[in-house]
Amino acid sequence: MQQLKKKSRKNHHIKDHIKENSEKYRSYRRFLRGISSESTKETYAKFMKNFMEFCKLDDYDKTAQLKTEAIDEYLEDYIDYLDSKGNKGRTVRTNMAGIERFFVMNDCIWHEKRIRHSVKKDTEAIGGKIPITTEELIKMLKCTKSLRTIAIVHFLSSTGVRPAALVDPILCIKHLVRLDDCYAIKVYDESIEGYWVFLTPEATNSLDDYFQWRKSKNEKLDDDSPIFAIIDKRSAKGNNLTEKNLRYIIGLLISMAGIKRTKVNKHRYDKAIVYMFRKRFNGILKMKNEVNSNIAEKLMAHKKGLDGVYLEPTRDQCFIEFKKAISQLTVDPAERQKIEIQKKQERITELEEKEEIIDEQKQQLTTGLDKISSMEQQIKELQEKNQREIEEKNTLAANNRDEKTIPLSDKDLKEWSLTIPQLKKLISDEISKKKVFENTN
Repeated sequence: MQQLKKKSRKNHHIKDHIKENSEKYRSYRRFLRGISSESTKETYAKFMKNFMEFCKLDDYDKTAQLKTEAIDEYLEDYIDYLDSKGNKGRTVRTNMAGIERFFVMNDCIWHEKRIRHSVKKDTEAIGGKIPITTEELIKMLKCTKSLRTIAIVHFLSSTGVRPAALVDPILCIKHLVRLDDCYAIKVYDESIEGYWVFLTPEATNSLDDYFQWRKSKNEKLDDDSPIFAIIDKRSAKGNNLTEKNLRYIIGLLISMAGIKRTKVNKHRYDKAIVYMFRKRFNGILKMKNEVNSNIAEKLMAHKKGLDGVYLEPTRDQCFIEFKKAISQLTVDPAERQKIEIQKKQERITELEEKEEIIDEQKQQLTTGLDKISSMEQQIKELQEKNQREIEEKNTLAANNRDEKTIPLSDKDLKEWSLTIPQLKKLISDEISKKKVFENTN
């Protein structure tokens, strides 16, 4: 808890730094202009602050007026410093992104390409490639009684979100929507990056338990209450959990559970503290079930190809695909078994309903065939009757003076030309239905 408080104080410190320098320096306001993400703004501000301290510069406006040669030298020296600390090329480039933005936004001139080429290329193995396993998640959950920690583990396992999803903007209760026995959550709300994630029934129950516990501690929960909070006894509302808090909580739990992580280079492990949940989520969506691949990418907040840009599935469409993976995403074996039993029962019910439909169709077919037989008999009887009438008329005609056969009247011919074809068509239609039904089953 002390660690969480220290990290929280550091976070407030950088916010104070931004506020103070934004009020004091025009160049600093330009530097942060256009950055909509608070998380990115704080990260860039930290990078620039570290650069200024290294170069022993204390005036942002004067720094923005430096000549090209001076800027080049400061940047080269800072790259060498970061390199000497054992930072990877990727880390150096990330740091330089914030610093370069300051000079770009203030129309400074420096040899950008030469500076960038001076950052070494990484040749070491990249860490964070291995997902956490379901068995390891079970071990982690057994090591804690904290309802918040349990809810966080299930939340990460069920959504695979990046850490910034908790704070950009702060994830609040108003972002939750109940769907059946699951929660839908809008992350990065009111942003072009916003998308829907979902909690399994297991994760939903753990979050509800956590909310109930917070209420028991006299916290007043409303729409603006953070989903994950640090309880402050001096306030009726908790403060939101930060990215650093999240990493600390999960890192401590990994240590307590004895989860094996192998160091692949000086700074990285094969399992990243938060991203190992994302790796597991991605693998389950794409390899172990029938989730639509394009929607799987949407649930990962990936944008690939034209579908990544133009395909905009609805929340409910995404939820339908997510439900196909619920069983695999569920951590507790007992809960998974319940889901499997429920799915089997639903399948049995579905088959029984189909069987009832088949029986009903068979009965309808039997009735239809009976009708056809009856109609065939009626046609036969009508034909025989007609034949008899013709013979009688011919007999009468033979007895007449000219013994000529009396043909059917125009009225008789018209009636039979209509009746017989209609009956034959009806019989043909019934026989066709029978063949279609037999082929279907």
